[in-house]
Parts: sequence; C-alpha cells; structure tokens
Amino acid sequence: MRTNQQLIVAAVTSALLTLAGTTHAAINYVTDTTNTSVIPGLTGFATNGAMMDNMSVTAFFSNSPSQTLAWADTGATSGGVSGSGWALSMSGDTFGGLWNFAFSPTAGLSLTQLVLSGNSGLTVFDRTFDNTTGTPGSALGMDFSDPNINATVTYSDQVAIGAAAPVGDLWHTVTVAFTDGIRSDFSFVQDTDNDSRYGVPEPASIGLLGLALAGLGWSRRYRNGAK
Repeated sequence: MRTNQQLIVAAVTSALLTLAGTTHAAINYVTDTTNTSVIPGLTGFATNGAMMDNMSVTAFFSNSPSQTLAWADTGATSGGVSGSGWALSMSGDTFGGLWNFAFSPTAGLSLTQLVLSGNSGLTVFDRTFDNTTGTPGSALGMDFSDPNINATVTYSDQVAIGAAAPVGDLWHTVTVAFTDGIRSDFSFVQDTDNDSRYGVPEPASIGLLGLALAGLGWSRRYRNGAK
C-alpha cells in the first residue's frame, strides 16, 4: 500500500516533471502484448533501489558496443549498475523517486537505447494506468517519464497474476529508444513492484538449510552419548 506521504511525493514529482517538460518532452508510449508472464502475486510492499537485484540493464550506444549488466544493491535502499563509461542508480522508493543515468566525463558516449528487463530479478514495472491501481495488489504506478528527452518507450512481456488475465498495468520489460541520442546525465521516473517470490529462499537453499539443521541435531546427540 502506498502511504499518503508517498502519494504526495509522487504527485509533486510528477507535477514538476510535467511543468518542466511542457515544451520539451515528447515521449511516445507503446505496448507489446506478444508475450505474457504469469507470476504468483506481488509483495504488496513499496519497492526501493535495493530490491531489484539481478534485474538486467542493457545500454546501447551509437559509437560503442552495447553493455548488459545485472543490477545489485549498493545500500539499504539503493542499487544500480556501473558500466564502462556510464552508470545507472536508484535510491529510495521507485514510486516517484528518480533513477539517475550518469556518463563518465571522458567517455564520449551517445546512448541510443536503454532496456530494463525485470524478469530475472523478480521486478515488475508498474504503469500509471490512468491513475488507477489496475492489477489487485499493485497500488498506483508511474510511467517512465523525463521532461528533457524525446523517446519511444515500449512496455513488453506483460504480467498476469495467477489464473487472472493481464490487466495491462504490469510489465517485465521497458525499452527506451532515444530519438536524438543522449550524451549527458539525465534522471527519470519509473515505478516498480516485486514478484511475491522476492526474498523467498530457493528450494536448493531450503534443502541445504535442512541438512545443516539435521547435522546440528546429530552432533548434539553424539556429544550427549546418543546413538
């Protein structure tokens, strides 16, 4: 659930972006419903920068090979990736918080496309969806937005919860194709949620834990003279 404070912060952020981009922003939104992923549910908690580990981030450049990196947490509520000549980071709640893309001053790169793929990190991208909650349990979302860029933003790999049909607000992949190319630092908004499997130990890990506990019990019995 989003708190009133989070809603106010997100509303202010959205308003500032809108005002700043009145004469500059030209973002075209596209949806690709070719593929649907089914997940068991959502966590029901706000997602921050440290909760998207293993999300795939791919940056394409006009004058350099593309780079694909796996997101990792960098602090209690922050995370990011650091490539050759660039970095992407996010700190705090993704609902209204800013993602920051930074270039190395000497890199001379021109970014043409940025792809965020959350499936591998159990990350789900939650769209504004006419300011309605959309999928039950997802709360409000926020589209990719930046007042200073021209781009086509494509949402693909739609997400369905259990046996229910996808509603259209949740997606696993966001592809941002920059019309003019980006050569300087920029910030954007994009809300995310977490798959309910986030933070749940893998079966193999649970099995190893069971063996460890069994071994501990055997050791204690052995020390007490039990056979």
